[in-house]
Amino acid sequence: MARKLTSISPFYAATAAVLTATAVVAGCGGGGAKSGSAGQGGSGHPAASGTAAAGKEAEYSLNKSHLRILTRLKRSQLCHALSTEQASRILHAPTGTPVYTSHPGVVITCQWIRRGQGTGSRQQLYVGISASINWTGTEAADEQLHSKQLTIDGRHALAATRQGVGTWAEVDVALGGGDDPVARFRAPTMASAQALARAATPHIIAMG
Repeated sequence: MARKLTSISPFYAATAAVLTATAVVAGCGGGGAKSGSAGQGGSGHPAASGTAAAGKEAEYSLNKSHLRILTRLKRSQLCHALSTEQASRILHAPTGTPVYTSHPGVVITCQWIRRGQGTGSRQQLYVGISASINWTGTEAADEQLHSKQLTIDGRHALAATRQGVGTWAEVDVALGGGDDPVARFRAPTMASAQALARAATPHIIAMG
């Protein structure tokens, strides 16, 4: 399910790990099958496992979502979910011009980076909307990563500290129901990640 991404911010790279974790969740439903059962034509047959995984992947897709338009927001939309002034207050440092990235069918992102820092810096605020995984799939993956439940703008959310290129706090917010997209917010601290999510989520929802 996870796709290899090129020329993408290291700050987003961990999302590939989330997608991989979701694929593992999808494929591990029958992971308890005995190694010998496949050879005996039992339920551990590779074709059966592949069918189950494909079914989970379809369940986690956004094909049924009426909010898929949120996965195709332009720079003028996504990067205006937060003003430069708000970003600077939340990050406690001046930020440069927001950096927008679009990988059609995969993800859209916007980063508010501390002035003088690069796109891979931990000193930034980040929002990403995946075009390949819905809230149900995100919940399944985040459960494996021991995320904690929150409520942001009256919506279900999951929060955790992540590690990859550095360490950061992440808050995933449901933009609708189980079949709908998720906004992923990242910041240097959990307090700033939640502040970012609370400030930007209502504006993103309004674009749907």
